[in-house]
Amino acid sequence: MAGPAIRAVELARALAAEGHPVEVLAPEVSGPLPAGTPPVSAVEDDEAVRARLQGADAVVGFSAVLAERPWIFELGIPVVVDAYDPGLLETLVRFQGSPVNEQRDWVSAARRHLLDPLERADLVLVASERQRHLVLGLLVAAGRVNPRTVAEDPTLRSLCAVVPFGTPSDPPEPTGGDPLRGSAGLVADDAVVALWGGGLYGWLDPLTLVRAVARCEDERVVAVFLAGPHPTPAVGASPLVERTRQLADDLGVLGRRVVLVERWVPYAERGDWLLSADIGVSLHHDHVETTFSFRTRILDYLWAGLPILCTQGDHFADIVEGEELGAVVPFGSAGAVAAALRSLAGETAETARRRSARIASRAARSTWSSAAAPLADWCTRPRLAADRSALPGDLRPGS
Repeated sequence: MAGPAIRAVELARALAAEGHPVEVLAPEVSGPLPAGTPPVSAVEDDEAVRARLQGADAVVGFSAVLAERPWIFELGIPVVVDAYDPGLLETLVRFQGSPVNEQRDWVSAARRHLLDPLERADLVLVASERQRHLVLGLLVAAGRVNPRTVAEDPTLRSLCAVVPFGTPSDPPEPTGGDPLRGSAGLVADDAVVALWGGGLYGWLDPLTLVRAVARCEDERVVAVFLAGPHPTPAVGASPLVERTRQLADDLGVLGRRVVLVERWVPYAERGDWLLSADIGVSLHHDHVETTFSFRTRILDYLWAGLPILCTQGDHFADIVEGEELGAVVPFGSAGAVAAALRSLAGETAETARRRSARIASRAARSTWSSAAAPLADWCTRPRLAADRSALPGDLRPGS
């Protein structure tokens, strides 16, 4: 599973644990799912979706999915639009350098996927307060901040709620041995592994990590990238993987101090990789995408108790710096990353112990059950938004 599927499953589990009857709909279903996952049904087309929605009290869907199925808003069922990933901002980076017409088409589709569902949502989910500020602005532009919605709730949290990604309540436990050391032989037994625990996308900066490892004097430090092709065929392999490989080869560190794992690690196996690592890394560029991003890989690092090395400028950088959970570095600075790697690899046991306690405290406050609480509360009384009822024309959304 990639991010959206992980989020769907984990939110469904959290809601089910609160006593809400939940069913997950997906284009296809394969592989093991976490214990406690509610029923997951494969639906091949819109007619199958329509049939499964008969008798539902509410529908929760990703913004892009709902944008392609506007008929769902006509069923009279309260609809929750999950806008946790403002894909428009990613699209601007992903297709940079493509022909102008192609960029325009992709950005136009991404804009529609984000904006259209907001015009008729009964509740919008975002992953952070930063994202909430962005989406509130979009809701203003869509006419959704109006006398009816403000009268119902002056804070508008009943219209736009923060429901971030979360971490499992229990820490990871090994399931299949050490995937990096020992018989796996990808790194030396005494290696200090800096793990890049997620995809290599254009808005991220793996090249700075490669340059940093090449100049880091502590040769125990090894960067391991999970670089397998995306499980969704339409996304596929990232061109940045080849650029990362080529740079590591050019600097003479490929296979020795930079390791690319060329398969997608299944969700159920990620704990083994995290437990095998020593540092969790998330680097990115200075871009508007960064400002509103929510790097879910960092939650995995917190779950596994890893110190975090990240770039400034995003939601989690503020947390890592403010709570002393690792190191925050400037944009694109290989020197700063190398210095942080040296420091983390050479720190005392007492320093590591104190930071581990702070990381555990943050992880305990970031569980899926905690993250899902606003949605679970709303599901006790699903309802149409105040301005989705029969209204005079001048108060209708978008009027």
